[in-house]
Amino acid sequence: MDELEKIKNMTPEEQQAYLDQLQACEHDCSTCSQECGAKVKKPAKVVIVITGGKGGTGKSVVSVLLAKALLKQGISVAVLDADVACPAVPALLSMKEPVLGDMPELAPVPGPAGFGVVSMGLISEDPMEPVLWPGKDMAKLAVWLLKDTNWPEDLDVLLIDMPSGAGDIPLEYYTTMPLDYALAVGEPGELSSGSLRRAINLADMLRVPVMGIVENFAQEDMNLPASCETIPVVASMCYDPALYHAASEGKLGDYETDSLDYLARAIGELR
Repeated sequence: MDELEKIKNMTPEEQQAYLDQLQACEHDCSTCSQECGAKVKKPAKVVIVITGGKGGTGKSVVSVLLAKALLKQGISVAVLDADVACPAVPALLSMKEPVLGDMPELAPVPGPAGFGVVSMGLISEDPMEPVLWPGKDMAKLAVWLLKDTNWPEDLDVLLIDMPSGAGDIPLEYYTTMPLDYALAVGEPGELSSGSLRRAINLADMLRVPVMGIVENFAQEDMNLPASCETIPVVASMCYDPALYHAASEGKLGDYETDSLDYLARAIGELR
């Protein structure tokens, strides 16, 4: 939380200058003389973080299903699982074998759904072993996953499944990584929307445009409450027992839905 505290302790003029610098960065390091420590090659034409205010809202499920929807549109996509402490994407796709040591360099691992995945769950020899690292060290590890991966040269979209809340990893990504948009995932109910609003405000504060909300576990005639009404709901996924079972059994790659197709087409237009 040091980065956020640093920003809060700045004068309004210092905040404006700092945020303007973040917004102005185009991550074209070949023409930049700044020594900002953020010399990161942009991994895809469009980089989107999937964020949320609390765990359990389905960010990882949305990341996988949105990647599948993008593939249906002929858009090349990869998923980066940035939650290094609790990686979920490999389990949703039954990707269990560690790859570190089998590859000459870190690269997206082809998954059963047709897109590549980068995750600590595919690097650790024992995915069930807890990551007992300080938050700042985990943030450095999450940054390494993005910076040192050999992403395909022609990658259209990278989806980053972000840990919930405003911890060290989101702050490190928002302030140093080449991000284009944030996509928030929430569920109906005031408890979720309050934390979701804070996650949206964090992205806004650090100048990452929020493209909208994916409403998960939706019911008929039930939408996110007024606290999020200024942010458009760009997709709505109704509760489906078949989706729950597919995710629980590691068969999300076989689950079919059209609820994210419109969003996928809109993202395709951003390339």
